[in-house]
Amino acid sequence: MNKNIRHGLRPLSVQIGMAMAEYAGHYAALKEGGDLPSENLPDDIQNMLLGIQKYQTHNYVRSDLPLDVVWQSGQIFIGGIQGHDYSGAGDVVLLVPSLINKSYIFDLNEERSMLRWLAAQGFHPYLLSWGEPMQDAGQATMEGIVLDRLVPALTFLSQHTAQNIHALGYCMGGTLLAAAAAHQGDALKSIILLAAPWDFHGGGQALLNRVQFWAPSAFPAIEEKGTLGVDWIQTVFASLDPAAAMRKFSRFLEMEGDSDQVRLFVAVEDWLNDGVDLPGAVAQHCIRDWFLGNVPARGGWYLDEQAVKPENITVPALVIASDKDRLVEYETASILADKIPNATLLNPSCGHIGVIAGRHSVAHVWEPLAQWIKAL
Repeated sequence: MNKNIRHGLRPLSVQIGMAMAEYAGHYAALKEGGDLPSENLPDDIQNMLLGIQKYQTHNYVRSDLPLDVVWQSGQIFIGGIQGHDYSGAGDVVLLVPSLINKSYIFDLNEERSMLRWLAAQGFHPYLLSWGEPMQDAGQATMEGIVLDRLVPALTFLSQHTAQNIHALGYCMGGTLLAAAAAHQGDALKSIILLAAPWDFHGGGQALLNRVQFWAPSAFPAIEEKGTLGVDWIQTVFASLDPAAAMRKFSRFLEMEGDSDQVRLFVAVEDWLNDGVDLPGAVAQHCIRDWFLGNVPARGGWYLDEQAVKPENITVPALVIASDKDRLVEYETASILADKIPNATLLNPSCGHIGVIAGRHSVAHVWEPLAQWIKAL
């Protein structure tokens, strides 16, 4: 990427506009006798723009970890680390990402890779990738994603490795994994639900409020195009904290050299801005059933005419929910620890992305979950 400018921040004009509008609001408050949160907001905006430019032109290039594909159905596939000895003793762990982001969140770079770290701890880790859902008829509906793609993936890996497997689902991937485990968990030894939303009306409802605000603009687009574009999703997330881009890119501008911190910032931003479009029916399900209707928490989610009940999960579960998480609030995720019969709750001091890529992720999340697996 040292020759080509990155496409992120996405959507660029919206993110900058939100930050500018936030500044205008603070200026209006100052005129009414309020206090500005910063004495140098015009400089902050300039620093934000310079920070975005620094990010867009940075020479960091992610190096893909070579994977051996052991199973594929449609766009979804399971890959093992090329060169890793999967024949020896060791628990099998399948990493399941969110549907709206790429799977390489589990392997951002050599310094921050849960996939490589698990292998170094003696596990046999595999990575699931959803590919491009819009190009996969099996991912056209939520039921298809769980029953025609995820459940067969879990079943195959258990048969392939001749053991029941541990599966870890991150964010939306955890929600889907919980549904699969409740519906048909014969292939599983345990599940780890990492910042996985279930009660969409729990907590302070910040994300719910933003989805409610933006939903009227989503449904006509879905009807017209049969898909929900990633830019709509990014806009909803950005509107949670309109000044976030100003703060983080101003801080990035101040980072010097080519440190691990700089490379990790760029790697995370690349991943954040590399999301995927959702099939129309799946997007409608997420907005109407999950967010607006809170169907999972109310017990009204059905797969193959069977209610999806976390109470039916028979394997041990580690539920990781953080009160530092602003995207999937603690109450939204921790409810699964109350509903799953054999569940353990972990509350790490990490934000939503911090559980995977933060400076405390290894000590506060990865090591405890590895110890939990080994103790089973």
